[in-house]
Amino acid sequence: MTQFPEPLLKIGYNLLFTAGFALTWPYFTYLIWRRQPFWERLGERLGHYPREVKEWLQQPDRPVWIHAVSVGEVLLARVLVRELRRLRPQLRVFLTVGTPTGRRMAGPLLDDKTSVVYVPTDFYYSMMRAFRRVNPQALILVENEIWPNMLWRAKKMGIPVCLVNSRLSRRNRRLFRAARTFVRPVLQAFDWIGVQSQEDLGRFAIAGFPEQRLHLMGSMKYDVADLVSDNPGKGGELRTWAGWNQGQVVLLGGSTHPGEEQVLADLLRKLKPKHPKLRLMLVPRHVERKGEILQQCSSRGLKVGLRSRLEEGKGSDPDILLVDSTGELRDLYPACELVFIGKTLTGTGGQNFLEAARHGRAIVAGPHMENFQSLRREFLQDEAMVISPDPAGLEADLDRLLTSTAEREELGRRAQACFRKHLGAGARHVESILRLLANRR
Repeated sequence: MTQFPEPLLKIGYNLLFTAGFALTWPYFTYLIWRRQPFWERLGERLGHYPREVKEWLQQPDRPVWIHAVSVGEVLLARVLVRELRRLRPQLRVFLTVGTPTGRRMAGPLLDDKTSVVYVPTDFYYSMMRAFRRVNPQALILVENEIWPNMLWRAKKMGIPVCLVNSRLSRRNRRLFRAARTFVRPVLQAFDWIGVQSQEDLGRFAIAGFPEQRLHLMGSMKYDVADLVSDNPGKGGELRTWAGWNQGQVVLLGGSTHPGEEQVLADLLRKLKPKHPKLRLMLVPRHVERKGEILQQCSSRGLKVGLRSRLEEGKGSDPDILLVDSTGELRDLYPACELVFIGKTLTGTGGQNFLEAARHGRAIVAGPHMENFQSLRREFLQDEAMVISPDPAGLEADLDRLLTSTAEREELGRRAQACFRKHLGAGARHVESILRLLANRR
């Protein structure tokens, strides 16, 4: 297949990127202004670093540069750093992020061997300046962070580039394949690519990634779910405050999307006469919808408690506890018996269910799990989760699991066993990357 000349591709990309940036900068400036003071750390996005970062970079041992754009990717980076520290305790890590929330999430990694800054914008000048300053011994990109100037600069300096925990949807595979003439010179910059599933191996090869550099590693999302919780006892505490410590059976609706709260509230109303101990804990994906959800649940004659007011009315035993706070979902799984995975019934794509599996909860989901196909397949192969086709099917599945405690607990045990079986992708990634670096010396 004809390959577009790389010099012309570089010129064309930089012209288009600069023009696109000029057209969109007012919008992105507004977003930055909303999230943080406008001038804060702006220089880092152009490859200009504060004095303490410059001094850190002047040390003789070259760091590994890991780029993780936001919260999900930073959690994966935390796994990578943990495994790097296990095998190479003295290795220094230069971590770049793309968002303020990603930077906050990287906070626990900060120490004398780890520096965290914003990623430079993919201008030729910014990347050139950043690479000269950092001079990394390797560049590790988390998931599908592909920036041409970053890759070209690494290639020019002879720095190996690794892509970790990567997956490719059918849609993205088709886009890469359609533009193969133009993107192939960019994709050739990768020295090592760790993919999540056998299916992804085929998709990456078809899309134009170099086949000899593709490696099946499994999903690091299992390792992320296994990270230690900041508040492991929070779920039990909330359950006590709600008055749910008298044998109640709690169904947790995690990261629910519009329409799913109504479905779960209706199912609670239908099932409660047969299962009087059933209670519902709702954790919506977007907490700003709490007023709408509160009205929907209350209009069905159900008693609703708000997590934010729970301490004021301890022991009120509501039918539904609406969690109107953020960042607590992973702490709540141990406090429930059943988990419904949001964005799988009325939404599309699904949400991550691995933390529920880690705690051995019985997992039920709707049919839409497009973003987690490989994980879904692994759990279904082990009969470790239940997929309900529609609200009627969900009602039947919940009724069966509520009726049989043994079946519910066995489903949870299978989920936990499946989770444990697939741990270790982070270690496999790091071991392979360190071998690659050793062979390049």
